Amino acid sequence: MSNKGFKRIPSRRKSSNHRPNPTKIYIPLDLQISTLLRLPVKSLHRFQCVSKVWSSIITSRDFRNKHFNIAASSSPPPLLITFKDFYDKKLLLVMLRNPNASSSSRVPYTDLSLLKVYGKMVNNTAWGLISLRIGVNEGICNPSTRLLDIFPQQKYKIIAEFGPPPKYCFGYDPVEDQYKVLAVDQLFWRAEHKVLVVGGEGGWRDISCAVSQHWAHTSGLYMNGFIYYGAVCQPMLISSPEDSIIVCFNVKLETFNIIKVPSKVVPDGSVNMWVDTPYQFTDKILINYGGRIGVVENPREGRFRVWVVEDAEKEEWSMNTYHLPQSAAGLNFKVMETFHNGEICMVSKVLSDPFSLFYYNLKTKSMRSVVIEGLPISKLEQVVTVSDHYENFTSL
Repeated sequence: MSNKGFKRIPSRRKSSNHRPNPTKIYIPLDLQISTLLRLPVKSLHRFQCVSKVWSSIITSRDFRNKHFNIAASSSPPPLLITFKDFYDKKLLLVMLRNPNASSSSRVPYTDLSLLKVYGKMVNNTAWGLISLRIGVNEGICNPSTRLLDIFPQQKYKIIAEFGPPPKYCFGYDPVEDQYKVLAVDQLFWRAEHKVLVVGGEGGWRDISCAVSQHWAHTSGLYMNGFIYYGAVCQPMLISSPEDSIIVCFNVKLETFNIIKVPSKVVPDGSVNMWVDTPYQFTDKILINYGGRIGVVENPREGRFRVWVVEDAEKEEWSMNTYHLPQSAAGLNFKVMETFHNGEICMVSKVLSDPFSLFYYNLKTKSMRSVVIEGLPISKLEQVVTVSDHYENFTSL
C-alpha cells in the first residue's frame, strides 16, 4: 500500500528534563498521632489499613484513652436516643448533635445517624458503650464501631425454676482500663451476685456482698469508677421506708457499700423510697447531680421532686420541688437523664410524630423542646434511654 498522502509524525522521546522526580515528604510521628487523635472512629477504622505503624498506634491503649478524652471534652457531646422497635423486637439507636440551645429547636432527619441492633432493653450506658439485654443473654454494644459482644449465661449454684432475671449494671475501671458488668441477683434468698470483665477470660465470677441482702429497684448509674442503684434491704412485701438504700459498687475493687436513705425523705404513704405500693415499677431514676448522687421522680400533676445526697455519712439529703410550665403541665412525662449543663431531659410516655425531647433547666426553672423530624414513630413502641454519647474506639 502506498504511503502517499500520509505525513510521518516523528515519535516523541521522553526528555530527561520531564522525568518525575518524587520527593518524599517527612511528617513527624507526633504530628501524625496528633492528627489521628482528632479523627472520628469511622475514619480510624479505615486508616488502620494504611500501614503497620498506624495500625499499632490506633489500636494502642494510650491512643484509645487519649482519643476518648478528646471526644469527651467536646462541648456539648453528641446525643444518643434508644427506641424499642415494636415489630422487630430490636432497638433503634439514634445519634445526633446535641441541640444545646437556650430556646426550642428542630433537628432535620438528615442530621441523624441510625443504627438497629438486636435487643429488648438497655440496662445503662458508660463511656460511650451500651449494656443491652438480648433475649435471655446480655451484651455490650459500641455504637461508634457498630460492634456487639454477647456474653454467656450465668450458672448458679442454686437453680431456681422461676423468678426475676438479674439486674445488670455496666461500669468502667479507669485504673486497670477494664469494662465490667455487674449482675445483681434479684432472688432475695439466693443473692448470688456475679461480675464479668468485658473481653476478659473466665466469664462470670461470683463476688461476695458484705452489705445486707437487697432487691434492686432502679437502673444502674455509672459515675467516677462506681456503679450506683436504688434498692431495699428487705423482701418486697415486708419492706418499709427504713429499708431504702442506694447500693454503691466499686468497679475496680468489686466491693459493695450502701448509702442509707433517711426515712424522713421518703415520700409520705410510700412503701419505700422507690415505689408507692408493692410490685410496682419505680418511677424514679438516679442521676449525676453535679458530681453528687441525685434522685428524680417522674412528674405528677405538673410537678416533680429532686433529692440530692449532700453528705452520705451524715445522712444529709436535700429535696426541692419543681413545677412545669402551664403549657406542659398536662403532659404525661417520663424522666430520662440529666445532662452536663444542669438540664433534665423528659419525653412523653405516648410517642407522637414528630418526636420531641423536653429539657427542664433546674437553675432557671425554664423548659425548652427539641423536635426531631423523620423518625419512624409508627414502628416504635417506646423510648428506652436518652443520654450523652461519646465516641469510643474500644474493640469488644
